[in-house]
Amino acid sequence: MKGIKPLVFAGVSVLAVVFLFPLYVALLMALKSAKETFDSFYSLPARLDFSNFSYAWETSNYLSAFVNSVIVTGLSTALILVVSALSGYAIARGNKPFYHFIFLLFLSGMMVPFQVTMLPLYQLGKSFDLLNSYWGIMIIYGGFGVQTGVLLFTGFVRGISREIEEAARIDGCSTPGIFVRIIMPLLKPVTATVLVLNALYIWNDFLLPLLYLQQDEYRTIPLQQYFFFGQYSSDLNLAFAYAVMGLIPIIAFFLFMQRYIIKGIAAGAVKG
Repeated sequence: MKGIKPLVFAGVSVLAVVFLFPLYVALLMALKSAKETFDSFYSLPARLDFSNFSYAWETSNYLSAFVNSVIVTGLSTALILVVSALSGYAIARGNKPFYHFIFLLFLSGMMVPFQVTMLPLYQLGKSFDLLNSYWGIMIIYGGFGVQTGVLLFTGFVRGISREIEEAARIDGCSTPGIFVRIIMPLLKPVTATVLVLNALYIWNDFLLPLLYLQQDEYRTIPLQQYFFFGQYSSDLNLAFAYAVMGLIPIIAFFLFMQRYIIKGIAAGAVKG
């Protein structure tokens, strides 16, 4: 066992370097001048230059893009959580074949890649006048996010004893009351997991906003960053500075939510 620990530590260290290397490159490029980048891509800068951040803020309308990203991510994750929790509870507690069919229907959506439905979704959004609106992109994110959400919520609810609900029902509590007062507090671990997974994906997604949010006032952070790359020239330093500014909020959100996930997992282990 003593010989295994150094190997595990070495393996974890290698993985940490691999995953942190892109962040290192982003910070490096954001703090270098264009001339230093041209001379040597991976070399350290002679001095820390924060002018890229201020210039990227001024030229890219970062505040508007940040608000758009917050609105799109917040509305989409809220829709995913509500639909997934309600559907997962109904499927887990329903014994009829209908609920099993609905569960398989949700899972079947996970097998269809987004690229296959990309053009039909665009045509559908154009027909219903959902392009360049928060609601159009929110519905699509919700449709793709509830698939995994239903799977996780259903599995978690099935692990909750029915005796708790039966006791509450005897005391006169209705089904909605049982769900809100008893089930939802127990769903904190899986709720945090679904929230973090979908928030990270939606915040960093580029393809769907490129299709649905084509007007300037609706652009999210990843989409706004794209316009630093022109047809004949690209400003890598400003693009990376903008990317770092976009990463800071979602990393802070992940670090804040991480403790809730760990606490939830620990509570679930004790409960089991």
